[in-house]
Amino acid sequence: MFKRYLHKLLLGVLVICSTISIAQTQASDHWQKSYGIGVKVKSNGIGLAYQQQFHKSQHLSRFVYADFGSFKHTNESKIVNHKAENKMPFVYGKLFHTARCRALYGVSMRLIQPRKYNHVAVDIQGSGGIAIGIQRPVYLRIETIENDQKTVKNVKYSRQNVADAEPIIGYSKNGEGWKELEYRPGASSLINVSFTWNEFTQVSKRVNIGASMDYYPGGLPIMAFGQNPKLNATFFVGFMWVINQG
Repeated sequence: MFKRYLHKLLLGVLVICSTISIAQTQASDHWQKSYGIGVKVKSNGIGLAYQQQFHKSQHLSRFVYADFGSFKHTNESKIVNHKAENKMPFVYGKLFHTARCRALYGVSMRLIQPRKYNHVAVDIQGSGGIAIGIQRPVYLRIETIENDQKTVKNVKYSRQNVADAEPIIGYSKNGEGWKELEYRPGASSLINVSFTWNEFTQVSKRVNIGASMDYYPGGLPIMAFGQNPKLNATFFVGFMWVINQG
């Protein structure tokens, strides 16, 4: 009697597990689109990212992608003028504070399809589109002596206005330069591998690892010293929260 009861109990558990597994697979298959938002750490800055994905089949989808973040020159290095009072770190020779905004369209191909609830889906993604460099001129606090008294002035940096780093206290505190924004149009391409956890659920997590290439025909001047290349490569790691919808 006990063995018969145990047999029925085990059979019932197997039926329930099979039903859950089928339901999970169907849930993963029926997602029509997904929305992802997250953060990314780049070799030249940090930023925010958004991705909207349209699933055509289990193995192929298309997506639109946008991001916005800081953009640093490889020669940027902060220093401190220890001779000055109320000193703050600054980058000597920096012409512009720079950010980058991109809008891309791409294709995602599934490499590894998850079979169980906690398995990881792996995709390779490629995209291309437009990029815009947004630049704000650098203003510095310069210490000068007038009538035997120290005076601090906000000066727009250039090699002519500031010949050396000795009188620099730090960046201007008042945020000058917002009315002098400059926009540099360009083109961008991106390739990455994405790892998605819990794709069967409505909210999943994703890690993107990849590289991108930006080209600015008119250049992207950031530093007064050294080269400012028109072609810039970036490596990044990003994390996204993804909302799946049927």
